[in-house]
Amino acid sequence: MDVSSRRLVRATDATAGDAWTARIAWNGRLLELECRESLGELEALREEWQALERRCPEPFTYFQSFDWCSRWCGAFLTGEEKVDVRPKIYVLWDGADCVMIWPLMARRVAAFVTVLVPLSAPMNQYATLLYDPARFDFGLGRAVFETVRNRGGRDAISLDHVPSSSLLGRIIEGQGYSAANPLQSSILDLDGIADWESYHRALPKKQRQQRNSRRNKLEKLGVLDYRILVAGSDDYKRQLDLCLSLKQEWLKGTGRLGGDVFDPRFAAFLGDLGEVHGEDEGGVYLHELTLDGVPVALEIGMRFHGDYYCFLGAIDMAYHKYSPGKVQMEGSQRWAIESGIRRFDFLNDPSTYKSSWTNTTEPLSACYIPFNSLGHLYCRHWMAGLRPHVRALYHRVGPEVRIRLLSTIDVFKRFIGRNSGTMSLMACCIP
Repeated sequence: MDVSSRRLVRATDATAGDAWTARIAWNGRLLELECRESLGELEALREEWQALERRCPEPFTYFQSFDWCSRWCGAFLTGEEKVDVRPKIYVLWDGADCVMIWPLMARRVAAFVTVLVPLSAPMNQYATLLYDPARFDFGLGRAVFETVRNRGGRDAISLDHVPSSSLLGRIIEGQGYSAANPLQSSILDLDGIADWESYHRALPKKQRQQRNSRRNKLEKLGVLDYRILVAGSDDYKRQLDLCLSLKQEWLKGTGRLGGDVFDPRFAAFLGDLGEVHGEDEGGVYLHELTLDGVPVALEIGMRFHGDYYCFLGAIDMAYHKYSPGKVQMEGSQRWAIESGIRRFDFLNDPSTYKSSWTNTTEPLSACYIPFNSLGHLYCRHWMAGLRPHVRALYHRVGPEVRIRLLSTIDVFKRFIGRNSGTMSLMACCIP
């Protein structure tokens, strides 16, 4: 796609808003950075986007893949009458060649505050960008970031869960404000593990005994079976609905945050994922542990460039004391080893149980960068100030208190919905 055809796409797309292009002089060349913000413009990037995915050398990039981003936009933005969310896909061209894609979106978080966040946030688990390593580096990345800062027309950029090893992590290092307690992802690095049997034998004796004990207790109740369903099959879509239903029951029963899981568009989004050329370019799977043919634990995960992302798990709460989720987890890790997966990634949830299932971590940074004085207040005093303390306090209290708090918050949000004005600033980012 050359410059003239890119302009034709933009000119014929009636949904484009305040998108723009800018020139960046770099090493004697003049590159073009453009902002795309319509679904039609996103679809027109399919070939360049998928090619860039294959060239990008970094891990942790699945949530910036074309399949993930386009399916999310198709599920959550199609037919939207409000303008609270608008895609902002930043694309860097060197002539006719695409050398960087940074999928962001503008989100109005309060009546007077609009911020740039990763596309699909907070559903995405990592914030990164895609780039051609031969033609895009740290210096050019900083130039792109400064252009976005100067031309973005928003109050701030809010980036959670940026892998510390990523180029984006280096680009934003030292910018803006950060939360005092950064997170990390727990990962089972499978490099050097020849097969499941040798891996299992190498576990500490106590761990092997605990895993065997869980399985034996379940087997006393009936016949255990394990199967893996591939996205696109009828069984996958049917069991996907069951998985989300069980997850919703668990969230309600424990007072956990997870509003996206209750959105009917979430099921449609997950149901459409996985239509890719090869399983290693975004294959989506549903792992199912059954007892006498009845599912007691399920897991939805994605395979991308040798990594497996353990995205969402659910159990039948009637069997909670038997820990069916951990028995199922053993099955999915065995599948990962036998399938040639390099890393089994538990993502950024800080649950303590993950330490016995993993052997390494990836530090994650959070960066909140203001573009103006209003953004300064939002970034410093809310995102990097009060918000982390509110979340930590919420997670420290018991399930009963959390359930009552969520009920109160729901009532408050409905009240705000019926009343205009600046009150929404008080609850702009409770999640």
